[in-house]
Amino acid sequence: MHDLAIIGAGPAGLSAALAAHGLGLDVVVLERGQVAETVHQFPIGKPLFSTADELELAPGTLTPRGPKPTREELLTHYARFVVDSGLDVRTGEQVRAIRPTADGFEVETSAGTHASRTILVATGVNGFRKRLGVPGESDERVEYRFVEGFPYAGRDVLVVGSGNSAAETALFLEEVGARVTLAMRRRGYERDPEAGRAEIKWWIADPLRELAGNGRLTVHFDASVESISERAAVLSIASGSHLEVACDAIFALLGTKPDLSLFERAGVRIDADGLPAYDPATFETNIPGLYVAGHITREPHMKGALRVGPIVARRIAETLSVARKNA
Repeated sequence: MHDLAIIGAGPAGLSAALAAHGLGLDVVVLERGQVAETVHQFPIGKPLFSTADELELAPGTLTPRGPKPTREELLTHYARFVVDSGLDVRTGEQVRAIRPTADGFEVETSAGTHASRTILVATGVNGFRKRLGVPGESDERVEYRFVEGFPYAGRDVLVVGSGNSAAETALFLEEVGARVTLAMRRRGYERDPEAGRAEIKWWIADPLRELAGNGRLTVHFDASVESISERAAVLSIASGSHLEVACDAIFALLGTKPDLSLFERAGVRIDADGLPAYDPATFETNIPGLYVAGHITREPHMKGALRVGPIVARRIAETLSVARKNA
């Protein structure tokens, strides 16, 4: 019987595990992929938006070569920290179900079952990648994750998406010599409160403006994909016009949506925005003993997820201590 089972070995899960371990709790971390799986999905060599002190698990332990850590530096930091700290992290073990029991919970995984007094779900929101939903879309024709630009040098590439990831991908591709068209639903690079979109980061928007001004790539705003053929895609522009864009490859970087199946089967209430309901003071859901942390709590940044993990761990330790005294 564990004191705490944490589902997800990302920043929120690892920071919670480290804090709980320091408080004397018996903790197991269950991760379907590898440590920091979300970071692993970033493009190769990608520099992070946050600084080292906002992403490290302990002060002074992440020392990047540049002003901000890269994907590889952060992955190394998290993986090495797990090994050196002795945390019980089970990678490649997917959780299939969470069942409340008289003593806590039973967690069914791809490798067996675990009994735990409490549960912390820190799985993030990267359950499913959003799709275009247009005629001609297929997994063979459209890619939903960008890894690196080199295979696309000298080719026509269409990038679709309204966030920083899509905009940054367009820069990576142009840098290696791809002929890039970027199609964005947003009206411009600026913040769009009506559509609920944050601004494109200036260090991405400024180079895009310059490259577009020099004719080295093309950016279409208020644009969406209407259909896809073998060698092209048709864009629908807000002005009412349609434009056929030649493209050897298409990247649809539309964001992700969470996999709520674990929550739903466990009886956790889901709010209108499609994320689990929880007490903002304790991060406990409507199922006693089942907590949430990280991006699944509407926290968009890794530094926020790292901050919340220890808060939840302390709350769980206090609750278990009271329960033992009253037993």
